[in-house]
Amino acid sequence: MPANQELPQLPAVGELLTSGLDKVLAGRTEPAWLTDNRRNAWKAFQAMEMPFWRRTNLRQFSFDLFRPTFGIAEIRFTGQEGVIVRDMQSALRERPDLMDDALGVSLDARPNKFTALHGALWQDGVFVYVPKNVVVEEPIRIVYRLPEAGAAIFPHTLVVAEPNSSVTVVEEFVSDDLSDPALCIPAADIIVNDNAEVRFLSVQSFGRNAFHIGSQFVSMRGKDSRIWWLTAALGGRVQHLEMEIYLGGNGSHADWLGVNYANEQQNLVYAPIIRHVGLHTEGSVNFRSVVDDEGYAVFDGLIKIEKGAQGTNSDLRDNALHLGPKARSDSIPGLEIDANDVKAGHGSTSGPIDPEQVFYLRSRGLPEAEALRMVVMGFISEVVDQIPVEDLHDRVVDLIAAKI
Repeated sequence: MPANQELPQLPAVGELLTSGLDKVLAGRTEPAWLTDNRRNAWKAFQAMEMPFWRRTNLRQFSFDLFRPTFGIAEIRFTGQEGVIVRDMQSALRERPDLMDDALGVSLDARPNKFTALHGALWQDGVFVYVPKNVVVEEPIRIVYRLPEAGAAIFPHTLVVAEPNSSVTVVEEFVSDDLSDPALCIPAADIIVNDNAEVRFLSVQSFGRNAFHIGSQFVSMRGKDSRIWWLTAALGGRVQHLEMEIYLGGNGSHADWLGVNYANEQQNLVYAPIIRHVGLHTEGSVNFRSVVDDEGYAVFDGLIKIEKGAQGTNSDLRDNALHLGPKARSDSIPGLEIDANDVKAGHGSTSGPIDPEQVFYLRSRGLPEAEALRMVVMGFISEVVDQIPVEDLHDRVVDLIAAKI
């Protein structure tokens, strides 16, 4: 079902810079604190320079011609007693008390011109609230769709898991191939309280010419809280996602998996941070990247162990597979450690397919293309095979197979 009522497009961002935001805000019924946040974000957007990210190609990019567009979210969930799954407009009217200290933490983590524009203009999104001691049996599915060339969308996912609860949330970003650029600036705030568990899957499979630039933040506030996060970047023209897991609760645990497949002239960037703050926290980051044609995949990851985060156990890995001589990947795993009772490691590998693997498969009668496909699928299977939603697993496999 559609998650948000159809809203008219706003003028292009360049026109809004001239006309201002007051007329837009005047037509909205929302808490005063949110309206104030929007005004502050708009001022920040106007004042900020375009970010300079060495490995993200924003040459010739301009906000001016993109038209903010709404009504692009869908929810697929049959419902469960006590569980709130609502579009953001309805949730802000009905239960703002559950949202005010959680909404927007992703925008504050690493602010830039894109997150500021999201903070000013976002309207679409989905709020998921799981009460104490509730296990949600059915995955909650969210689809955000880029409707057309020239559109700009600002989807916002907010998940709050109360103590001893459990939930699986899937968000997908989709579009057809686009004749001209379109823009998605997503944000996600995931709040996990004592002994709660969230499984969060975020899959980007935009068509050609989509820009996907945003921020996702998981706050492990509770003792013994758990996050299982799988992210996949398969489509679009340019992606730059700044992501963080904040392990604040003592004994909190994070498993973070990722797949990044860039071909043709795609530039797909992940910049994840896993930040250890509480005592005896554990983290595992395992990403797989594949590059072909003139594709460029980037993993710019960091383990940050704060002072006082004793008993930390954390590991960060990225492995990249090159299928063509012009393809490129950069893997930048890093460690910053300010505590002395920790176990931490990081590393990366990159290189072409081992020709002996292809030779072995061909010697068993497989054509070269099928042998190549099997090697690539085997390389990413450690991540992809853990997708717990069957139809999503099959679709991701099909999308990857089509790129080989």
